[in-house]
Amino acid sequence: MKRLKGLEEIHKIMEMIYEEEKGLSAEQRVKKLRDESDRFMVERKLDLKRVKPKELKHTKA
Repeated sequence: MKRLKGLEEIHKIMEMIYEEEKGLSAEQRVKKLRDESDRFMVERKLDLKRVKPKELKHTKA
C-alpha cells in the first residue's frame, strides 16, 4: 500500500506532541495548551473571547 507523504508528516507531529506531553497531568496539558494559544493570538494580533465549557450550549443537529 502506498504511504501518503502528508499522512506520514501528521504521524510524526502527533508522535512529537505525545513525547512532549506524556508525563504531564491533564491540568498541565490544559495550561500548556492555553499558554500556546494565548501566544499564537498575541503573535497574530487576534482578539478572541475565551468561552468556558459552562457557557457552551449543547444543541442537537
